Amino acid sequence: MADKKPKASSVITLGGKGSSHSAASVFAVANGLAQVRIDSSILDKLNSSSSSSNRKSPPVKFHIPIPKILTFEESRAFLLALLNKLLLSGSASTVLPVLISNVLNAGSKNLDLGEVEVSAEEVGILDKSCACLYGICGILDYESSALSTIADVVAAMSSEASKADVGALNLMDSGDGLSVKDEVGVASDLKVLLNGSKLVGKVEVDAVSEIPKIHGSLREVVRMVLLRTRVELKVLRCYRP
Repeated sequence: MADKKPKASSVITLGGKGSSHSAASVFAVANGLAQVRIDSSILDKLNSSSSSSNRKSPPVKFHIPIPKILTFEESRAFLLALLNKLLLSGSASTVLPVLISNVLNAGSKNLDLGEVEVSAEEVGILDKSCACLYGICGILDYESSALSTIADVVAAMSSEASKADVGALNLMDSGDGLSVKDEVGVASDLKVLLNGSKLVGKVEVDAVSEIPKIHGSLREVVRMVLLRTRVELKVLRCYRP
């Protein structure tokens, strides 16, 4: 039985000025929510470079292994990051990028690219791509942002269910650098979610009192991960060997 092709609702463009290689695009392609389109200008550039270069080595047979530890979604993210690296390398042919794009857009559970002919320059790009790490980090970036928001909503609902005293949410940013901004931010967001609620009460619940501290720490970690991931994705977009 043939694999069911996912219904993609958008198109992600790679290469050229309209490139959209971001955490959101990595997540969308990884989960079959978007198709991949290679900008025609980058294909023309690679074709021109390939035909005019005298430094190209003879092609060799090469199999691109997909790490077995990756999930299906992570494997798709890996291929997307690899595709973007090849497009922006300036020394790849169009054969492998087009092949990867077709595999991603086919929606098949089989992501094996098989054995392909590549140049020594392309082998060097593939060996040094770190595409596996970038793909996973892209998914982590997107999902961790959503997780932080969902955690706050669940915490607000739990406060109502336990009729907890939410006085601990009355945190203010002192402006002197001594307050933890993420904790203040969590408390502020929860106050908005609970504004006008008649379900919260005066029951002292330690777990509720600790929400700003615990969720604030989560936000801090998430923010650091997102910042680092976005920096690396930007480096990947701008990479030139």
